[in-house]
Amino acid sequence: MQVPWLRHRFQLRRELDRMFLDVPDALVRRVLGRGHWPPYSLRAFVGGSQRFDDAGNWFLEDLLRLRLLDHGTRVLEIGCGCGRIARPLATDGRPRELRICYAGMDVDPACVSWCQRNITPLNDLFAFYHADCYNPSYNSRGAGSADSYLFPHPASSFDLILLTSVFTHLLEGELRHYLAEVSRLLAPGGVAYATFFLYGSLSDAVAGAERHRLRFPFARGHHAVNREDYPTNAVAYEEGFVRRVASSFGLSVLEPARYGVQDILLSTKVPEASQAPELIQGWHAVECSRWRWTERVFSVRLVRPMSERMTLRFRFVIPPVVIQANGPVRLWATAEGAGLAACEYSTPGEHLYTQEFSTSSRAAKISIRFELDKAYRPLPSDERELGIQVVFDPPGPLPRSLQPIVLI
Repeated sequence: MQVPWLRHRFQLRRELDRMFLDVPDALVRRVLGRGHWPPYSLRAFVGGSQRFDDAGNWFLEDLLRLRLLDHGTRVLEIGCGCGRIARPLATDGRPRELRICYAGMDVDPACVSWCQRNITPLNDLFAFYHADCYNPSYNSRGAGSADSYLFPHPASSFDLILLTSVFTHLLEGELRHYLAEVSRLLAPGGVAYATFFLYGSLSDAVAGAERHRLRFPFARGHHAVNREDYPTNAVAYEEGFVRRVASSFGLSVLEPARYGVQDILLSTKVPEASQAPELIQGWHAVECSRWRWTERVFSVRLVRPMSERMTLRFRFVIPPVVIQANGPVRLWATAEGAGLAACEYSTPGEHLYTQEFSTSSRAAKISIRFELDKAYRPLPSDERELGIQVVFDPPGPLPRSLQPIVLI
């Protein structure tokens, strides 16, 4: 309902939608095979209420194309709404096979409740929770404020953080705080996928841009708003300001930025030099931050996490020529004297060796010793020292910096 005096009365509008539109909408959805959609009173507030599947599937395909989803990827979606992105992530066969772990957060208790009832039963690796902070539209009685809300997760808990249509509604103090929390929550090499309304300058924002389909005539600091009487309705930012704030919290923007109805920035958590893997033996530098294992046995030293129980994650690439010439590759590891399980890899491409273990060691760093079942000699089609490559900065559509060996 778009009656002018109801424009900013979100809760009243939702209640009226629930009373008068949800029942006929449910009948239409049933006839059209859209029974899995949320009711209209929830969809109407996330945009594109009649294209709910289209939007979610577009984001899923984009995440897969950018290679942001891998086996065991830990995902946090800030502002999950009523599951527009969560549902395809939970049900599509490709992310299900990868067994990604997902946490969805939103300030809207009605949306969170719907996702808990309708998405979590479809995939037990998906969980949703309510952030009880004040929002004039969706949580007007919230206990805290967005510029001080602390996400209930330890540092470095996630490999991918999604924020779609979140920064488009946050003012400067809130944006700074959320970027600080994103930096805290991302593991080294993790990626934040976020959308904005971006401009080169505030004068450009005030003039407006056709691609955004909005004007932002009211400039304030480093941002401009669409409505003076309701600032968080839509918020635009100077792109340079967003980049500087992100950099101040250890986030590096991955180029290129993508501009559209909403502009997409990807940023990665830059690991501190003291936390970088220390390659001890069996490695050979190639180029562009790529390394090769040069011996059957190779080792690395990593910063020790605070907990005794931890997970080793080792990302690497096997070129096709290795599999063709040698067959499957078998790999195992030893961590502080504890033997970890062996895994076999029979296909080329990017792989992730993941093993849980515990240690009582109190040393600042932990030594990991890797072993292969056989040595791999140089081949005519690959004259560099060995055929198995550890990738820090892989080629492809997204030149993101990866930490191949990480303890969490």
